[in-house]
Amino acid sequence: MYSKRTFSLVGFVRSLAMNAIYMPRFLIALIKPSTSAALREQVMLGCTSVNDCRYCTWLHTNLALKNAVDVDELNEFISNPEAVSLPKKTAVAVLFAQNFSENRTKADFDSVQRLKEEFDVWKRLEIYAYLHAIYLGNLSGNSFDALLHRLRGDQVEGSNLFTEVVVSIFSAPILVFLMFKARNDKKVVIKPL
Repeated sequence: MYSKRTFSLVGFVRSLAMNAIYMPRFLIALIKPSTSAALREQVMLGCTSVNDCRYCTWLHTNLALKNAVDVDELNEFISNPEAVSLPKKTAVAVLFAQNFSENRTKADFDSVQRLKEEFDVWKRLEIYAYLHAIYLGNLSGNSFDALLHRLRGDQVEGSNLFTEVVVSIFSAPILVFLMFKARNDKKVVIKPL
């Protein structure tokens, strides 16, 4: 049975709208980021750790490694934040990313306050832009996988065939490209279905 988080049609449209709103900040961050590339990837992996998208895990683990992130240390922190010490700003950003994802892009008040204490408004907007982008990627990847499972005759919990098809039309070209690219990767492999 496939039971990862997937999009509802309303959730997908809402995520596209939020990405459109944050797109200018996202594009500026690609040209002239106000946070480090390492922090960007740590935030992306924090969000992805909740949604467990195999495509995003592969892509952002590779990008994290390229940006000198200690991925083992990050994974330990994600599993048990009390046991591993990351720099405060990094820890706050990663925990915020997890909270953002766990609450379906509606981070709780305390998490938002901690982010405000550590990052100025421009950096927070950049983090939000990254998170909306990765959340869209995570649930698109999971919805695509739900459709693949359904086509194989597996049961899919909490998802809708119509939404899976709509999301897959949008995301399949990117995800299929990532699957083929991952086949040649010896460091990090996309988990098979």
